[in-house]
Amino acid sequence: MTESGLPTSEHLEHLDTDTIADLIENLLPATEAHSAREHVKACPECQQTYDALVQLSEDLAEEGREDIPMPADVAEHLDAVLVSESVLRASTVGVHSLAQIREEPRRHLPKLLGAAAGVVLIAAIGVGVVFATKDQANEGAANTDQSTPPTDAVTITTGNLAQQTQKWLEHTPNAILHGSAAEQSCAKTFATSRANATVRLVQPAKIDGRRATIIGLQGGSAREIQIFAVTGCDQPGGVASSFYDTSVTLRNR
Repeated sequence: MTESGLPTSEHLEHLDTDTIADLIENLLPATEAHSAREHVKACPECQQTYDALVQLSEDLAEEGREDIPMPADVAEHLDAVLVSESVLRASTVGVHSLAQIREEPRRHLPKLLGAAAGVVLIAAIGVGVVFATKDQANEGAANTDQSTPPTDAVTITTGNLAQQTQKWLEHTPNAILHGSAAEQSCAKTFATSRANATVRLVQPAKIDGRRATIIGLQGGSAREIQIFAVTGCDQPGGVASSFYDTSVTLRNR
């Protein structure tokens, strides 16, 4: 304990790597994500794990830009590591082979990242590896360009709001300001009541079947963005009323 009575980092109960990986992938509920993010800020050990996972995710994404074949001996080595209980704790994670990752990448990738942080799996192999998945191909076919939001209202649900806004914001260094002048003005007025009034995103949308506006505000760090779904901004002189909020962590800042 410090003289102020606050716990020092060695007295904090550290987050497991699975939770930190889920935080990075924006898979945690909003309340749990906020608590986890605050813990990481206060805990140097967890911050180090967080940074390592972010870097690993970026490295994997960079490797995935080109179609690099996976050598047979590398695939066999990865399969051997993945079945090791000491690496992935298969009984709880449920990943037993590369085939599962290829078939269900979004389900298993956060767990794989968490395990890889402990054994530095990719660095030890020392070769470029691509996880080419049917999921990514199907997603690309269903959505022509998810990295750029349309200027008109986008149809979305609260279930995938965090993931989609993260994609938009990671693909541009500039603010994304769509909608009418009235909608943008409403969003900026809404921002003035928040801790950080820097507007990063204004996007007209139809969320869970109702007309709304997605507002993104700069969070406590360059990577953190506070996301709000509000009604009322689509009308001239309207006042924003938030009905859903979450936060996302950008991986390329």
